[in-house]
Amino acid sequence: MTDRDECRMPTCSEPARDRAGYSGRFCSDSCEVRYEHLQADARDAAVDEAEDRY
Repeated sequence: MTDRDECRMPTCSEPARDRAGYSGRFCSDSCEVRYEHLQADARDAAVDEAEDRY
C-alpha cells in the first residue's frame, strides 16, 4: 500500500481520493479526521509516557 493509491487510514483499504487538498492520502473526510485523531492520541500517549519516566 502506498499513500498514492489507498487511504492512509490503517483500517481502510478504499482508494484514496483528492479531497480538501489531501490528494492521494484519504478516501474521505471522515477517514482523514479519524486518522488525525489517531495521530493526536499517539502523540499524547508518547508525552504521557515520557513524563512518567521522570
